[in-house]
Amino acid sequence: MVGFGRAISDGVFNAAIYDVVIEDIHQNKGFGQQIIGNLLAQLKEISCVHLVATIGNEEFYRKLGFSKLKTAIARYLNPTLTEEYVE
Repeated sequence: MVGFGRAISDGVFNAAIYDVVIEDIHQNKGFGQQIIGNLLAQLKEISCVHLVATIGNEEFYRKLGFSKLKTAIARYLNPTLTEEYVE
């Protein structure tokens, strides 16, 4: 396996893409773009697609049409994740 991505949707209005992961040796070869493209094709009728990304990959997703949100909020039980991801 080179990589994977997963999404969840209500099938009507909202969807979220989680964990697009590409094995290190296969990064920067277009596989991530293909996975996102495939997921977005499956979600083409969904008005609002959120994406949860790891730190440092924001520019990659911006190039694919995603924008930073004003209202995204989260709760992490793990203090290390809170420190890393919460402003």
